[in-house]
Amino acid sequence: MKTFFLSGICLLVFSLKLNSQIKSYQLSYYFSINEVNSELNFKRLDSLNDLAGKAALTIKISGYTDFLSTSNYNKILSEKRADAVKAYLVKLSNASKISIQSCSGMGEVNSKETQDVLGEPAQRRVDLMIREEASRKKISQHQNTVQDKPANPEPPKTINELEKGETLTIEGLTFVPGRHALTPEAEPVIKEVLKTLLDHPELKVEIQGHICCLADEVDGLDFDNGERKLSENRAKAVYDYLIKNGVSKSRLYYKGFGHSHPKILIETSPEEEQMNRRVEIKILEN
Repeated sequence: MKTFFLSGICLLVFSLKLNSQIKSYQLSYYFSINEVNSELNFKRLDSLNDLAGKAALTIKISGYTDFLSTSNYNKILSEKRADAVKAYLVKLSNASKISIQSCSGMGEVNSKETQDVLGEPAQRRVDLMIREEASRKKISQHQNTVQDKPANPEPPKTINELEKGETLTIEGLTFVPGRHALTPEAEPVIKEVLKTLLDHPELKVEIQGHICCLADEVDGLDFDNGERKLSENRAKAVYDYLIKNGVSKSRLYYKGFGHSHPKILIETSPEEEQMNRRVEIKILEN
């Protein structure tokens, strides 16, 4: 839920109506080897039931597999995964607001065969292309309580301006989905974090990793090494980078929080997923 601040003492409640507003996005749901019915994925699909209560949804379902097994088997498996997702969606209480435009299995079309016996976890998935059309849309999914907002809001603090115990989300420090590898776009961001820590040797910080989407798991599966500690591995990746580039190990700690501290409780779009898929810096000493 987003909170908006306006000047004045009174608390206000308001909504903004937008006619015929359309939004499109993609959601992906991942499977284990040979898995078809995933209880974890089904729980994630429940968020679409809430969304359908507020807007009409048109969905295109596409199932995929990796290269493991034969092409014919993989084509059938991908179809079964797509059909399982469709079967779950049509049983939702708001299914009448959901239109399934297509449902198909694409097999191993995007998979690139390697020698890895674990296959390609990122290819074992079902993609949902979602088109959301609302006759009216509120600024938030619920009515928002509007509180006081300074006339000239202060810019967000930098790491070196934080007080002991304060935490800052490092905007733009993004990772490849399902992996602890930084995206190319994140390189200038992590370099700026490095520069700040080198310029302020008095700072001791904890690097905190967070993931999206998996509310019922301790942590996410890291496709790079098969470990179920994705948020911790992402925090450690930042930790390792800083140490490698000159920051003393004695000044750094890292910890993974999984999905236990989400900014958005139930993600219904890639943008909301990215808000939860983040790294934060907490000041331990300054």
